[in-house]
Amino acid sequence: MSELDRSWAESQIEAMVDGSLSPAAEQRMRMLINADPAIRARVEQARSLRRKLRALGHGPVPRGLLGRLWQIPAAGKPSRSPWMPAAALAGFAAAALAVSLFMSVRGPAPEELARDAAVQDFVVAMAYLQKSVTIAQNEVNQAVGSGMLSALEVSREVMDASPETGDQGEQQDVD
Repeated sequence: MSELDRSWAESQIEAMVDGSLSPAAEQRMRMLINADPAIRARVEQARSLRRKLRALGHGPVPRGLLGRLWQIPAAGKPSRSPWMPAAALAGFAAAALAVSLFMSVRGPAPEELARDAAVQDFVVAMAYLQKSVTIAQNEVNQAVGSGMLSALEVSREVMDASPETGDQGEQQDVD
């Protein structure tokens, strides 16, 4: 598995678990899961976490909870402030609202998921293209370099094999 495949797979684990991958991306992800035990383990870990969060659910607040909370002795002074019931009720309401909001959080819209998947595929394609350019550039440099060396060798051999015409010309003028 290439580093690009591994990087892509790691970025798609949550989408695989929540079922928001496109069919082609899901098929690619399944092939990578089968090929790499580390990716498979991370997907299983994400699935397990998702199951545990679903199992938490949200249950009703037990009856009499507020009364039992009031029965807990306060640390320090035993006297009550007139604002204490309101503060406790506000705190309880805030906690209930936070739990309710946490449990009702919905994921992004399918259009956003499709756009995000397309952007991620584009990023992977650009990284692959950049790596291909680097490899091609190295091959071109090697080919040009070896071609230049071969041409220089041939030129040197031709120059070494040719008779020295300058000395012969001077000799002919003298005779």
